[in-house]
Amino acid sequence: MNAPGPDAGLERACGVFTERWMQAYAQSWNAEQAMVQELMRLRFSAVIGYGFLDATTPRGMLVVLRGHAAHAGDYDGRDLDWDLRAAPADWNCWLAQGFSVPDLLMAVAADRLQLRIGDYRRILRKPPLISALLRAFTLMTEVSVVEP
Repeated sequence: MNAPGPDAGLERACGVFTERWMQAYAQSWNAEQAMVQELMRLRFSAVIGYGFLDATTPRGMLVVLRGHAAHAGDYDGRDLDWDLRAAPADWNCWLAQGFSVPDLLMAVAADRLQLRIGDYRRILRKPPLISALLRAFTLMTEVSVVEP
């Protein structure tokens, strides 16, 4: 992943993780049947927060129950299993260019993608989970919502 400039992508990132964006992401998630089936097989359930480095709480939230996105929207204060944060410019760069496992690992190692809650090493111990969750990140690049 190339490092975006300090002002790159701030306009696009403003709409990311809003309630409408999260709901569109959940629809894309649930439509990806191969990924959902794999996550169901792995019994993956989690409350995942998404947001920005400078915020005290995540902006958006996705509740996954046995692989299925059961709820999506604004973060409502509930306990998280995962809390993913990055600068708006970084999110914009990744949403424009896509994600790969090496890029994600480098972003975590460089603290550009922060897991404030959650242990990515747990995922690395389960290769089928890696591919399913990489697909979940890739789905983010396909979400398109025009905020009013």
